[in-house]
Amino acid sequence: MLGRLLLYGALALALVIVTISACAPEPVALPAASPSPTAAPSVSRTPAVVPATLAPSAGSAASQAQLVAIRVAHQPGFDRLVFEFGASAAPGPSGMPAYTIEATSSLSGASGQPVRLDGSALFGARFTNASTRNVDGSTSYAGSTDMRPGTPLIRELRLVEDFERVLVWGIGLDHLVCPKVSELASPYRVVLDFPSAP
Repeated sequence: MLGRLLLYGALALALVIVTISACAPEPVALPAASPSPTAAPSVSRTPAVVPATLAPSAGSAASQAQLVAIRVAHQPGFDRLVFEFGASAAPGPSGMPAYTIEATSSLSGASGQPVRLDGSALFGARFTNASTRNVDGSTSYAGSTDMRPGTPLIRELRLVEDFERVLVWGIGLDHLVCPKVSELASPYRVVLDFPSAP
């Protein structure tokens, strides 16, 4: 009897690991357009699509950034979440901060207390060398830190941690789907497209 319980427990754990690892997208950097003397710099408006089975991290560990905007919207076939970053006065070069996007079973803030989000599936978006507060203490991101956008798939988006230039956002979903992740420049943006009904 004990052997069966251990076997079922191991099978359940393996299923959870496979499910979470299947939702491990890797972002792809899109080339920024070269500035010209007569035209403003531009970036391709079509984000690169990334298979959901690749490593979930990108950006530069040395780059510093300030979160300046978050946008959530439903488009035909997907819910889009955009994190937009601006230049930082923190020591180091400004640029796309290092980040990880991954499915998780729980999130906790700097205090160690669990953070609950609406939805039956949960993703964490962790950015290092990024913050909602500038080095001088002023705010770089003045938007909501707890959003319920009313889109078909994204149920809630909440700031979980903003401590010592580690920024974590929790994303509560109606059900588990793997996002397509892309990076855009000018300004720096991390774009998550969660497939949903049109």
